[in-house]
Amino acid sequence: MAQNASKRPLNRLAQAKSPYLLQHAENPVDWYEWGPEAFEKAKREDKPIFLSVGYSACHWCHVLAHESFEDEVTAKIMNDSYVNVKVDREERPDVDRVYMTFLQASSGGGGWPMSVWLTPDLHPFFAGTYFPPSRFRDILVKLAQIWETDKERVVQSGKSITEQLQDVSAIVPDTAEVSINKAAEAVYNRLARSFDLEHGGSKGAPKFPSPAQTTHFLARYAALNPSVDNAARDMAVKTLMEIFKGGIHDHIGQGFARYSVDEHWHVPHFEKMLYDQAQLLSSALEISQLLPDNSLERGTLQAMAADIITYVSRDLRGPQGAFYSAEDADSLPSKDSTVKKEGAFYVWTDDELHQLLGEDAEIFNFAFGIKRGGNCDPKHDIQGELEGKNVLYIAHSTEETAKQFNRSIEDISAILELSNAKLKEYRDNERPRPHLDDKILTCWNGLMISGLSKAAEALTESHQPPTSPLKLAEDAADFIRKELYNEASGELRRSYREGPGPVGQADDYAFLIQGLLDLYEASGKEEYASWAIRLQEKQDELFYDNELGGYYVSAPDEHIIVRMKEAQDGAEPSAASISLYNLNRLSHFAEDKYKDYHTKARSVIKSNSQLLNSAPFAVATMVSAAMMWQKGYKQFIVTGSPSSVKTVAFFESIRKPFIPNRVLIHLDPDHPPQELARLNGTLQGLITEDSLANSEPNIRICETFTCGLPIYETEELKKHLI
Repeated sequence: MAQNASKRPLNRLAQAKSPYLLQHAENPVDWYEWGPEAFEKAKREDKPIFLSVGYSACHWCHVLAHESFEDEVTAKIMNDSYVNVKVDREERPDVDRVYMTFLQASSGGGGWPMSVWLTPDLHPFFAGTYFPPSRFRDILVKLAQIWETDKERVVQSGKSITEQLQDVSAIVPDTAEVSINKAAEAVYNRLARSFDLEHGGSKGAPKFPSPAQTTHFLARYAALNPSVDNAARDMAVKTLMEIFKGGIHDHIGQGFARYSVDEHWHVPHFEKMLYDQAQLLSSALEISQLLPDNSLERGTLQAMAADIITYVSRDLRGPQGAFYSAEDADSLPSKDSTVKKEGAFYVWTDDELHQLLGEDAEIFNFAFGIKRGGNCDPKHDIQGELEGKNVLYIAHSTEETAKQFNRSIEDISAILELSNAKLKEYRDNERPRPHLDDKILTCWNGLMISGLSKAAEALTESHQPPTSPLKLAEDAADFIRKELYNEASGELRRSYREGPGPVGQADDYAFLIQGLLDLYEASGKEEYASWAIRLQEKQDELFYDNELGGYYVSAPDEHIIVRMKEAQDGAEPSAASISLYNLNRLSHFAEDKYKDYHTKARSVIKSNSQLLNSAPFAVATMVSAAMMWQKGYKQFIVTGSPSSVKTVAFFESIRKPFIPNRVLIHLDPDHPPQELARLNGTLQGLITEDSLANSEPNIRICETFTCGLPIYETEELKKHLI
């Protein structure tokens, strides 16, 4: 083991690139990264493998590390009896997915940190999540004894478990046809039954935003079914409004935490994840487009979108334009502290606020729900780290606060704005920031490119963030193309930190393709659509199941014991769901390849027909994509110079409402999209028209590959958008 500046020995994880693995470089545990070196050692020494999976911003991962992996006695047991392997689930979701499936099947639950015991051939035989120190040591000792005394039974058990995992992953399509209408109705009814009328989201605690399972679907269901009393829209509005008001929202520094431990979005687990910011950004914008122009809710959701962009561009953006993965939940309470606490960067005592805000503290405390003894319910503070602390949330509106103190709304707004600025300055200067996971993930950047592209189209002038959303999206895409994409092979890498990381997974391709299509529609730059088309070809080559249809989630790898298909949505949408969207959209961008795209899209639905028929609420994003497929996409082909007033008006009219089945194609007569036209007969025909160069700006709307006559006036266009 090497030495570092703190004089503590460094293990081999000191050579890793993942911030999560580097956090364990000073453990006395003899850690290995996932790979042949560890597996060969296990076989050579005939030892079982202890596999520990987590991620950098995981609070309970830190607790387990501090209590057990930093403990010399526990480390000796681990080193003597096991080959110990540490995995960052964000870099290796293929590893995480296989063993999480085993954990969930064997225990009925899952989560991180994930602790799994494997045979040297990588077959699992025992698993759990967080274990208290004494319990963890007992398990280590007991399983080591069983390995020594009854190894053959353990080996056979592991092989049997692997066979069961293979059976589970080999989903046989349902013989019954999928009714997309029934599936959509089932998802909607499930969300309606579980809806928390008071706080939004699902009833009970904890509360996760989970846009892929909720607001994403509700936006599309509302857009296609406006006659349902706006109930779907209003559920999404209520949920996002309550999230914006709650303690899950960082009211001082912007951005949103991963989830709240209570039923009213108040006390969060404080880690901030890029994928949450990206999906909440998209949902806030889409739902705002379904609301009347001057409504309070529309303005709030636009402010929510701007809030997220401000946060990610300031705190999660690397110098070359791509976005980092997360900020941790834990941090040091002050510069002279030695022990990290969850939420220390974000919470306040009443005394602190009075000291910092002076006479304005009374107004601020009323508005943000501050209590003298702290406002965190002890039952939601298992470790007692929030005792006497306050998590800010909007307890009273500006209007209510103005009435309470007999002041004007303008005065109160100014006081609260100044108070927020004072607290941010103090927090930034006097409190150590939480650890930044500065790993760049292709998939999550793809989600953020989508959100930013939508912001470029949908954010109103009064809610524009300091940096152009379109520039942010283009910079992120440019970084990925430069650092994580091989122009010669067409392959993506999954992550970047001090160089490219592991090979790309299906979600890296799917999420980036979606982002590039959204970016093309927002920017009109043909290169993004062309890149998306090429990436889809590579995704099909690497992940498509030519026998049974659908997509595998991981690339072929001899050390992945089960190559799985996974369509269920979680904190992120599944790659299969987003691929269904992409295939259908691409069939209209590159319509000459329609047959191939359509065949693969149908296979995604067919291969997941069991879930779509029996548990559609588990695949809400796929149901959303299937709804668009059934409805049919509309091509809007806008012909005209980007600088033309009429062309700009056409784009503004198309972008104002939320049209989820829209395909927007730009045709600048001076710079026609020649590469795209080679795969799109309709576009090719328009480009070769003799009159194109001198044509008046117009728009054609095409459905089922049949185009209407050109429209020359925005008022006429608006009739077709209803």
